[in-house]
Amino acid sequence: MIDTTNGMQIVGRIDRLLKERNLNRVSLAEAIGIKPQNISAWSVRGTVPAGDICLKIAEFLNVSAVWLITGKEEGLSNEEKKLLNIYQKLSPDQKDTIWTLMEKWEREIEIREDAEREA
Repeated sequence: MIDTTNGMQIVGRIDRLLKERNLNRVSLAEAIGIKPQNISAWSVRGTVPAGDICLKIAEFLNVSAVWLITGKEEGLSNEEKKLLNIYQKLSPDQKDTIWTLMEKWEREIEIREDAEREA
């Protein structure tokens, strides 16, 4: 039996993004150079669009191809992005202070993990 789940999930993500952007499958198909029926076929057959098509869809919808295919975000979380953004605005002295604290905390974590392994 063929598992059609992934193809249907990708089309579901595509449809949700199109709806959020007040677009439709026809506008997507025209923008990336395919027939609108292809999008329906992915859902019906449960197939995944070819890699180059996934990249074009992701670019058109302004999402990552990894998210489009898997539904999972890649890279940094929003919290991590915020921390990085703040860090980039710090003075060199402030950055040194952050690094000193991070190294201290890292040593504390290593000591705790070593103690847990020995227990």
